[in-house]
Amino acid sequence: MDNNLLSRVREILKKAYGGAALSKTDCISLLSMDECSLEAGLVRAAASDIRRRMHGNAGLIIGQIGVDVKPCAGGCAFCAFAEATTGFGEYRMSREELELKTRQFSEYGDLYGLCLMTMHTYDPEHFLQVVANVRNILRPEAQIWVNVGDTSLDGFREMKAAGVYGVYHVCRLGEGAQTKFSPKDRIRTMENVKAAGLKLYTCLEPVGPEHTPEELAENIFLGVDLSADYHAAMRRVAVPGTPLASHGQISELRLAHLVAVVALTTLSVPNCHYIAVHEPNLLGCTSGANNIFAESGANPRDINPETTGSRGMDMARCRKMLFESGYRELLLGDDRTRVPLTFEYLQATYSLS
Repeated sequence: MDNNLLSRVREILKKAYGGAALSKTDCISLLSMDECSLEAGLVRAAASDIRRRMHGNAGLIIGQIGVDVKPCAGGCAFCAFAEATTGFGEYRMSREELELKTRQFSEYGDLYGLCLMTMHTYDPEHFLQVVANVRNILRPEAQIWVNVGDTSLDGFREMKAAGVYGVYHVCRLGEGAQTKFSPKDRIRTMENVKAAGLKLYTCLEPVGPEHTPEELAENIFLGVDLSADYHAAMRRVAVPGTPLASHGQISELRLAHLVAVVALTTLSVPNCHYIAVHEPNLLGCTSGANNIFAESGANPRDINPETTGSRGMDMARCRKMLFESGYRELLLGDDRTRVPLTFEYLQATYSLS
């Protein structure tokens, strides 16, 4: 045990419990730890304790549907859709399939929100119709989120008018070097989200073994500086055939530690209530993450065209994971209504297998 490190951790956690903002130096110190150490265990436990106290030990599930697929010219060196390496052709989900998947996600009325994912280049008119179709099916309290490419302020205003609640958008690690996208354009899009009156969901991603604590801290603080409403951490998946696959992956334990650091660092953002771990895992859910995603359709981390049952989790597995992580309620999209997450509820929703 390193007494100096332990003293430093106590100092940082005292700040977190006292409501003081963590500095970038604090963040780098936490990110520099060996995730197997006693000190890292204390950080994860504190992040979980603080976040659970904030929301009465309630977790939430957001569903995501990949509604369009095509080879993408963005050239992301980690993505299953990258034009140079993809095995996917062009495919657009039919209205009937979209409606079926939407009903499956919302079957038991415990879905916090549904995120509709399309490609970087997309047809705004068609996408607005997709949003309208989904809004007609979801319960009123279920939010609609979108995961789209760089979009103008006017484009997001149209989405808000159509019933969209928030947008998932990131300036990724390696943006502009391992992708063909401009970091400035990515950040401008995030600013457009906020200016349009939509909620911003961002993420520390995609994290690989080569990323330094300094790089990770800069990315986390981008979300802090933009007052992101939701934050997360995601590890990079070694998608077969992609240029970065040879770099490997970080462990789920390391990912859980990153989640804890995000959960603590974003305490200085009063509107940032929910933290996700992606892909969902028990370690992350016991380290400050209170939000996980169920997924269907195409997935940029999966070479299978239907990710449910492959890399993607369904609603049943998400319910069970949150229960096993100690969460005792599911929060709905009105941010008030809660569903008791009991063993009996898992039985009633066929979530135990």
